[in-house]
This record gives sequence, C-alpha cells and structure tokens, in this order.
Amino acid sequence: MTQLSYQPAFDPFHATYRLLRLRESVLRFVSLPKDHLRILDYYLLLPFRIDSIRLQQQHRKYRKLSDSYAYARPYGEIPEDRILFNRMSSIQTAALETLAKTGLISREKYDIGIVAATLKDLPNDLALRVAEDNTNQFDLMDFLQILGTQYELLGANGLKGRSGLMEFFYDAA
Repeated sequence: MTQLSYQPAFDPFHATYRLLRLRESVLRFVSLPKDHLRILDYYLLLPFRIDSIRLQQQHRKYRKLSDSYAYARPYGEIPEDRILFNRMSSIQTAALETLAKTGLISREKYDIGIVAATLKDLPNDLALRVAEDNTNQFDLMDFLQILGTQYELLGANGLKGRSGLMEFFYDAA
C-alpha cells in the first residue's frame, strides 16, 4: 500500500508564501541574515515548537504560543527540529531566490547573505491574503517580529544557540 502525505515544509510555494508573510511583518522593520530569517520561517511553519526556544526572561510569556497553536501539529510523525530544519534549507533557498528574482527582496543584499525587503508592492489579492493571515495570527507574528528584531543570530545567546536549530560553537560573536 502506498501512502502519500503533504508536508508544507517541503513545498517551495508554501515556503514562498510564508516568507512573504515574514517580509510584510518583520522585514519591513529590519534586514536579517538569511539564516535568521530561515529560523523565523521554521517557527512560522511549526509554532507548536516555540516552547523549545530558550527565551530571554521578558519574552518567556510567548511559550504559551506552543499550546495555542497545538492544532497545527501534523497527524504523522515529523523529524526532530534540527533534522527538519536542515532538510528545509533547499526549499527555503529556492523560495528566497524566487523573491529576489521578482524584486520583492534586494538581490544585491541577498547575494551577500542578507535578506532585505524592497519597496515593491505585492499584487493586491496576494497582499490582502497575507495581511489577513498575519492579522489572524497576530500573536505569532508579533513573537516572530521580536525574534527578528531583539535577538542576534550568532553565539550561544543568539537565535542559533537559543533555538538549537543550528551549530553556534564556531560563531565569531
């Protein structure tokens, strides 16, 4: 018997849409290293795993988001965080390349590893859908904005170390 299942973590179109949501909510305020944005995308996709992040004291209240978004947990088994995050890398890169090619993020900055939103507007229908989804998940988007603006990427106290998704031991910071 063959069983097919859909996993949005490996869907480049779903990744592009998630990154558009992050563009509208986080990248409007700050440019981020590619890996920083990839971590935000991971928690946008899997908000029920937020409780595994080692948060600063003033942000620990956001751990309850894991319970609020427990319904987003897929029915089947999914790999552990670091494995799934690494498997998502090529899909996220393809989505970011698409956004750079369409001019929604800066190609020049992306080529040096920084993701920065451009002033180009989304098509109206898409902009409305992104705004609606971001509004419906305001608490999650607010948390991701905090991770994007108030947490550094590098080092043991950076997002790489706090999330456990990436190796931080050899970071220069």
